[in-house]
Amino acid sequence: MKTAHVLVLLVAVTLVAGVVDARAMALHIQSNGWTVLSTLLFSFLSFCWYRIDSEARRYRRSRWLNVGIVMLAIVAVPYYIARSRPAGQKGRALLRLAAFCVLLGVAGALGGIAYEWLGPSPI
Repeated sequence: MKTAHVLVLLVAVTLVAGVVDARAMALHIQSNGWTVLSTLLFSFLSFCWYRIDSEARRYRRSRWLNVGIVMLAIVAVPYYIARSRPAGQKGRALLRLAAFCVLLGVAGALGGIAYEWLGPSPI
């Protein structure tokens, strides 16, 4: 599996999360099972991306960074990117990360919009 495949899966999970969250809000229910599952999926896919990327770059992963990627990715992923990229590529890599985060936000919003358009109509 390549990093691009993992990133596509992250976008797909975010899109589905948008649909499920919109459904839960529309029905006024709390979806604890989905919350746990989606959190595990995000953590697993984030770690898969990190493992594949670090192996491709021959970056030695530390135990604490492994834990950080799973537990606190919002801090650990930018740190990893800044440490693993050669000088001159760090800024561009961080901008690509920011753009990917925006893409995830758009995917979640599109999932919510899709549910509103295609979901059951209120009677």
